[in-house]
Amino acid sequence: MENDHPTFEPSYDVVIIGAGFSGSLTAVHLVAEFAEGKAPASVALVEKEISAFGRGVAYGTPCPQHLLNVPAGKMGAFPDRLDGFLRWLEAHPAATAALGLHKVDAGTFVPRMLYGKYLACLLDEATTRSDGRLRCLAGEAVDIAPVDTHGGPLQVELADGRRLRAERVILALGTFPPGDPRLRDARFHRSPRYLYSPWSSETRERLAAAGDVLILGSGLTGLDLLLALNGRKPAGVFHVLSRHGLFPQPHRAGLVAWPAFLRAGELPKTGRAMLRLIRAQVAEAKAAGGDWRAVVDSLRPFTQEFWQGLSLPERSRFLRHLRALWEPHRHRAAPEVLAVKDELESDGKLVCHRGRIERIAEMDGGRVLEVVFLPRGAGEQRKTLRVDYVVNCTGPECNYHRLGDPLVANLFARGLARPDALMLGLDVAAEGAVRDVHGVASRRIFTIGSPQKGRLMETTAVPELRVQARDTAGRLRCQEPEDFSARGQPGSAAIAALKPGLAFEI
Repeated sequence: MENDHPTFEPSYDVVIIGAGFSGSLTAVHLVAEFAEGKAPASVALVEKEISAFGRGVAYGTPCPQHLLNVPAGKMGAFPDRLDGFLRWLEAHPAATAALGLHKVDAGTFVPRMLYGKYLACLLDEATTRSDGRLRCLAGEAVDIAPVDTHGGPLQVELADGRRLRAERVILALGTFPPGDPRLRDARFHRSPRYLYSPWSSETRERLAAAGDVLILGSGLTGLDLLLALNGRKPAGVFHVLSRHGLFPQPHRAGLVAWPAFLRAGELPKTGRAMLRLIRAQVAEAKAAGGDWRAVVDSLRPFTQEFWQGLSLPERSRFLRHLRALWEPHRHRAAPEVLAVKDELESDGKLVCHRGRIERIAEMDGGRVLEVVFLPRGAGEQRKTLRVDYVVNCTGPECNYHRLGDPLVANLFARGLARPDALMLGLDVAAEGAVRDVHGVASRRIFTIGSPQKGRLMETTAVPELRVQARDTAGRLRCQEPEDFSARGQPGSAAIAALKPGLAFEI
């Protein structure tokens, strides 16, 4: 009987879409499963750009001034080898010397490009060990569809027309570009002077010319842009505008660990109650000669459980009232990075504003952009800036309905996925299984990393992602997709029998 389906490339047990940290490390762990003779037996790792394999956007930066936000001694890619990256640096002195680093220790904040080389090296080694069972495919995944109507394998379509058959798919999508500011008059979105991709080389080249620039957002992305342009502009002022005007706080070396003051299973049920506890602990730490950073760091093992214990209204309140305070204290930056920002500010090359944008419009025949904003604070009057460019550094878009990504759009159109209730990512079950339009957890489509933000909140940093990558690969030891729980309930007996003690709550 003739096959009614299109011609496929060789079938894969697992297709991983996205080869940044999450996708690449999951592939590396699966190769370790190969070595133990365990399923799955074949994996395809799909990424748009060849240069992004292992690096992704975060660690593919060509700018040596972009530093890691965590010291080298804590950035190992594997949960049981936290010093793995430091050991790699010590084994590759030429790589560090080429960037002017002649002494690297556990507390050094090294350039992110070095971490990208480390991850690419891990992926290269895994590909070699796999004996052809791990294939890295350059191409953009644009659609996923069932091959038949009986819940069988999936078909992954690439933009160039190639189609891959997959028993299971892992969405390691990473973060998306910032969402456009939502103003009454959105015509400026089409202006060539509005730049919405802060990481692109084209953006950096345009901004390197003389002229004033407005950066929307004072987070880590905005700091990256300031570092990339520092010393490159012959003239002009950087303006930074954000609602609260809070930049990431600096890390501090030599912190003495603060004892855990939270207990699993007994966490506060409101953001306000948690904030009271934290403030009390910070006061105790200060009285004892300690540092608030150690208190915040002690929260890490409990953050995801705390978030999952909040009701939906409480999560929404946290996002409205506490996220602006949480982000700069929890996701800190290297002191060297903030020193550059402070120097620019003291030299008059950087001006920081707090407020809310009301209007952005082209003026003088499109030669400049006029920005009108309302400063934060009672009685403040509207202010106007005229700049050559506006750059969107407000952070990645999390509302997947607003994305222009064809893969996400097709997943929604087919009913194979839906956003989470707070529009922070995808709706996923406890094992990372993607829930369809009816809320049923898929037995074949899973996700890792930032798409799980609605369920986990903290799911974009290496300490969380390296655990997710390991555990996701461990779950795929199952011989058949049907072994996964259809409703995504934690503690599935079928999976627990395969790997006793496996942690389901990532």
